[in-house]
Amino acid sequence: MTPLDLTKRLIAFDTTSRLSNLALIDFAQELLEGAGARCRRSYNPAKTKANLFASFGPEGDGGTVLSGHTDVVPVDGQDWSSDPFAAEVRGDRLFGRGACDMKGFVGTALSLADEIANTKLKRPIHFALSFDEEVGCTGVPALLADLKEAGIKPALVIVGEPTLMKVVGAHKGGTSVRTRCLGREGHSSAPHKGASAVMMAGEFIAMLARLGVELEADRDPRFDPPFTTTQANVVSGGTALNILAREAVVTWECRPLPGRDGLAVVERAKTLAESEILPKYKTGAPEAAFETKVSSSYPGLALDPDSPAVALALMLTGANRAETVAYGTEAGHFAAAGIPAVICGPGSIDQAHKADEFVALSELDACEAFLRKVIARAGQPSP
Repeated sequence: MTPLDLTKRLIAFDTTSRLSNLALIDFAQELLEGAGARCRRSYNPAKTKANLFASFGPEGDGGTVLSGHTDVVPVDGQDWSSDPFAAEVRGDRLFGRGACDMKGFVGTALSLADEIANTKLKRPIHFALSFDEEVGCTGVPALLADLKEAGIKPALVIVGEPTLMKVVGAHKGGTSVRTRCLGREGHSSAPHKGASAVMMAGEFIAMLARLGVELEADRDPRFDPPFTTTQANVVSGGTALNILAREAVVTWECRPLPGRDGLAVVERAKTLAESEILPKYKTGAPEAAFETKVSSSYPGLALDPDSPAVALALMLTGANRAETVAYGTEAGHFAAAGIPAVICGPGSIDQAHKADEFVALSELDACEAFLRKVIARAGQPSP
């Protein structure tokens, strides 16, 4: 199957993060084992989702990992021109959920399984297909733990997130947070006799904005924006216009620069909420409270001038330097586990998570050419 064929096949699996990815993993494992790969799985606690790690070539340490996540973001409420899970070629573009983020890379890599198997590899080539990247990179730690337990230590990893095939050597981290605001119900004509959780949530969001300004003092000009950010993206609460809301929930995030601690930002937000906002609401409701819980947190990827992963990608693409991105990937987890990482894949992040997501067919071609160079390199003696 061609990269286009396989990408279309992968898009047909609805692997929205709230659903299982096992059907896609079964398909990929059958394909890879059919080409002669050695496969192993790691699971979520309920075993409704799986990571797949497959290896070609000599056993033991070393080798290059081709890494991609299998889950996609929801299509709910989006105005698609075609069925998001029935990939469609229009002109020079392939449309479908996950076309660029990131089934285009996974499909292209899988299409080369037989070619990898028929190459006399001096060093292994591995595939790492993960679950739940889109909800905070929460699946790949199980894969990395499994590799550690099995004593498998790859030399480097190429994460195929959409970069327009540019070499990306650093990205920000990410921390997802849920803050529950607890007040006391009462008639809205007497707000001093209760506490509106919605008003508490509003002040909390305003505080996050002020905290964001505070964080702008620490800058790295290689990123856009060049500082750690905080952002509230979902808020809910209240039952009626004339009732003080008993509960409201703010879902927010922090995207720290590499080397900065997102959890420290969460603690700062908690301290400010307790000291600056809560006292006013406790006057009418002594039980008023903020409850903040971290949903997920993944590390950034720091730019390493000596990274063998970056060096390989630069050599094979002919690029002069590695770039940086503000979004997060699983590369930070790989690097934290001691596996040098680089991001390079087909498509543009500007198309990700939108209606009518697409990848240009030329991008799939460029990715195929790049991966063929990776395979050829693995067949050569070590420099």
